[in-house]
Amino acid sequence: MTEENQTVETTEQPKAEPAAELETPKQTEAATPASDTPIEEWDKERAAATIKAQRLHEKELEAQLKDYARLKAEEQKRIEASMTEQERLQKERDELAKESAQLKADIMRRDVIAETGLPPQLADRLKGETLEELKADAEGLLKLLPKTKSTQSVTNPANASNEETEAQMRERLYGANVDVFDVKTIKAKGGGVFWDK
Repeated sequence: MTEENQTVETTEQPKAEPAAELETPKQTEAATPASDTPIEEWDKERAAATIKAQRLHEKELEAQLKDYARLKAEEQKRIEASMTEQERLQKERDELAKESAQLKADIMRRDVIAETGLPPQLADRLKGETLEELKADAEGLLKLLPKTKSTQSVTNPANASNEETEAQMRERLYGANVDVFDVKTIKAKGGGVFWDK
């Protein structure tokens, strides 16, 4: 082949080959002495086989790259799912711990109020983390409250100052031994209908 044919055929080679191979024969001859290596002639079948092999290799690499990307995405999803589950469990654990601490504090306040006699309305005013601290605070609040003696009876608040005996209570609840046919008793109690004879 002549030098012109080699130049044309060299430029028809695919772009995937390095730029050094795309140099013109004049540049190659100037760069290397003619006695070092002989220039191979371009063979169409050999070039087509090389291109075909490179394309097959490229397809294999693309398939491997897609497989790698899929596996990497699956691993990332698994990590995110496990992290999300861990975060959810951590949040749930924190909420339960907070609720448990609140319930324990409420139980301690209730016990301190029952023990010290502090009014239940002051339960939220108690400060402290331990039972001893709550008791000390409750005793301090009790000192600030006015000391009044209750005059009302729990069972009979309206009649607290009048103490009645058991007999008086029975008479009041069940009534006295009264003859319901006695005219004097009926008139004294303000009841009955009377006709003149």
